[in-house]
Amino acid sequence: MPKVTEQKRQETVDKILRSAIDLFSRRGYHNTQVMDVVRAANISAGTFYNYFKDKRELYERITRENFDSFRLSLLEIRRPVNIWDRCEQRDKLHKTFTALFDFVEANPQLLTIMLRGGYGVDESFDIITWGSFSTFADDLAEDIQEWLDEGIIEQINPHLFGHAVVGMAMQIIHSFQFDRRFTRDEAIDYMITSSLATFDQFLTRKGRKILEKQEPKGG
Repeated sequence: MPKVTEQKRQETVDKILRSAIDLFSRRGYHNTQVMDVVRAANISAGTFYNYFKDKRELYERITRENFDSFRLSLLEIRRPVNIWDRCEQRDKLHKTFTALFDFVEANPQLLTIMLRGGYGVDESFDIITWGSFSTFADDLAEDIQEWLDEGIIEQINPHLFGHAVVGMAMQIIHSFQFDRRFTRDEAIDYMITSSLATFDQFLTRKGRKILEKQEPKGG
């Protein structure tokens, strides 16, 4: 019997992943069974279990691979940044939130899968969903801690700030996807303004003086 080539294996895995993404986004994780994925992918149950131990492992593969890749792309956008340069602050934020919209619009089903994870139904499963969002917040918290250590800002909890920004972004993206009461550009501009306004509330005296020098003079 001929061996399955690596290309054939990858094609089968991709077919399973595509089918699962479609089903999870439309039905939710808990309302989708392995056999639903098997039928949608037009494979046998045995073939499914050759590649995935169970539905949970399939979900983890979908969410972690996609979000880990996106997370790394955001880190590349944000670092390094000259936090003393207001124009660069705004530019980095614009690129970050634009990348977020680009990612969601290119992968519209992924956010839906995460939001339909089923909080409270399975506590250990919720950790998978929560962990993906929390990682983004932790990355922001690391940035904030660096700025605290450098004396740029003060009296702010880095993790609180990180979760506030991620929570705001996820809610706005979710609303944009489902009811379109504002444009993409409006959403990005609002998130930039809101993030900068929050940041400015915690500037040290030194930070204020440097940034005030960059403000355009009237008259």
